[in-house]
Amino acid sequence: MKLTAGGLPLATALLFCTSLYAQIGGGSIYGKVLDREGKPLQGAIVRVEHLATHQVDNTKTGKNGGYSMTGLFQGQYKVTVLLNGAAVMVHGESAGDAILVADGREVDVNFDLRKAPATPSPAPAPAARDESKKGNDKAAKKTDTEMRTAFNAGLAAMKEKNYEEAVKQFNAAAEKDPAQPAIFANLGVALSNLKKYDDSVAAFRKAVELKSDDAALFANLSAALADAGKIEEAAKAVDELAKLNPSFAGLGYYNLGIVLINHGKSKEAVETFSKAIEIDPKNAKSYYQLGIAYFGSTDTMSQAVSNLEKYLQLEPTGPYADAAKKLLEAAKAQTGTTKDR
Repeated sequence: MKLTAGGLPLATALLFCTSLYAQIGGGSIYGKVLDREGKPLQGAIVRVEHLATHQVDNTKTGKNGGYSMTGLFQGQYKVTVLLNGAAVMVHGESAGDAILVADGREVDVNFDLRKAPATPSPAPAPAARDESKKGNDKAAKKTDTEMRTAFNAGLAAMKEKNYEEAVKQFNAAAEKDPAQPAIFANLGVALSNLKKYDDSVAAFRKAVELKSDDAALFANLSAALADAGKIEEAAKAVDELAKLNPSFAGLGYYNLGIVLINHGKSKEAVETFSKAIEIDPKNAKSYYQLGIAYFGSTDTMSQAVSNLEKYLQLEPTGPYADAAKKLLEAAKAQTGTTKDR
């Protein structure tokens, strides 16, 4: 028997998988900056940088010291406050304490410059170079400039959702410097948006090869592998990112669980969502997805009820609240319990 929830087909309640970076507008970062006297600081530059792709966006604080940056790719970020061109305070400088943006999440990142170190002194002027190296330096500089030009053109194309052009530009950048993981990470994003999943996997594998200690790259590799239907390999990639950054692993397990659900692998999805909850017990959407996974069988309907109730407890007005209520009503009907149990 195909189960429904109050006339709502079960399939309509499913959340379809999206890659970690591939979703434009994955989340936002906002906050407030206080100056060294504890007052709101207007006009400070706030720089937001993706730790894997190294895409950088800047904004300015307003009259109340507030700022916001929306439409960010999912992933790990560092946020820097700059005054007169100098970085005075940074949050999320390394992968271990990076700021995670994911799945529509709005992250509050505040700065109190009373706690900031003294503004660093200007860097000393570079030493004079050997005249014999000028020719090589000039050629290297030209190549680097061409690489950066192509890379920035690729980022601009990505913002315009012109993914064909982005692929072209990132490939051009890779030809100039094939040792930059950020190039291949962005190439993987663009290819994923074009649904060229096998090519996306190859790009992320190259990025991981170049920077094997970056949890965010493993997260994206996992998502690309899952999109390509390589579920076992995707699970191994999530296990790797869990070793590198356990706090980031919850998102990886969650996304993998979505793919497993969509492939009809409910048993494996239950294990994966359970891992996500183990890492983050307040991961509301994982409870919702567990409810769906358990809903598929009358033998596990009681688990469906408890997980759907937990989701509603954590997100009573969340994006899946209405669907969860309908599923919960149907599940309770199946188990013979009342609405107010």
